[in-house]
Amino acid sequence: MNIKSVRHYLELLQMRQDYSAGCTVCEICQSSDAEILLPIIHGPQNKLVALPVMGCRECGHIYQLYRFEYNFYQDYYDKFYRLNLFGNTEPDEYFFRDQIKRGDYLYKNLQQYLPEKGVLIDVGCSAGGLMIPFARRGWRVTGNDPDSAYASYGKKLGLIIDTVSAEEMTVSEPANLIIINGSLEHVYDVNQVMAKCRTVAAPEGLLLIEGRALGYGMQQGYLTHNHRRFLTPHSIELLMLKHGWMPILTTEMPLCGPTRPGAVFVLARAGQVDVQDFERVQALGQTALRERYQPWFTTTGAA
Repeated sequence: MNIKSVRHYLELLQMRQDYSAGCTVCEICQSSDAEILLPIIHGPQNKLVALPVMGCRECGHIYQLYRFEYNFYQDYYDKFYRLNLFGNTEPDEYFFRDQIKRGDYLYKNLQQYLPEKGVLIDVGCSAGGLMIPFARRGWRVTGNDPDSAYASYGKKLGLIIDTVSAEEMTVSEPANLIIINGSLEHVYDVNQVMAKCRTVAAPEGLLLIEGRALGYGMQQGYLTHNHRRFLTPHSIELLMLKHGWMPILTTEMPLCGPTRPGAVFVLARAGQVDVQDFERVQALGQTALRERYQPWFTTTGAA
């Protein structure tokens, strides 16, 4: 671990210097056989930071090499994330209305897979606007997010939002639909979150995951520090298969509307762990890393 790089990053974030970080292996297949795709990425204030982005040669997963301690993520996403991203700590009306519109797009695009009514959990819901179109159609909705200011905004409007990390979420009844729109790229322990989602799902329950960091980064020409992993269609499917979810739809169509370009979506149904399907998708992930993503990192992905 490059201690100097970590301290420089924390200084740019204006956070304490005593958070620790260590090197990680692949979160999906646990392989340490990975290569550096980018040695530096864009950090706070558009400064370059030495937080290497790795590509797993075994399954194609793309992730940051360093992982900080749990408390860093708690503090960062509660106090610093939105401030660094938007320059403010509370959502404005435009942000919330866009969430509602995205939720309406999402409901309409998933309607063929959904029961008429059910229980929705929005993991990393921010201010909770995506839940409103479901609630208007008779769904019981709850969300969670570690950002207390954004969660409070939604709670003041009557939404049920727990101010906790995804790893610590609790639910009162099994979920017919769990949505994780972009948030899985930020969490501390992706496997813990995936396992918890499987535990709280109803029989035949659905899980929708959106990955946006890599696709949007490729459109912009650079990657940013906020995303701890850069999910691809194959890495999302692998996480699902690993934790007992059977993918039924993988698409780059904008299921949540046009305001978040570059996203990929995978919808899955609760089932059993499928080792053979995992191995099949793992091989596809290797190929996608080599043939689709490495060329971009080599030519236009340099910070």
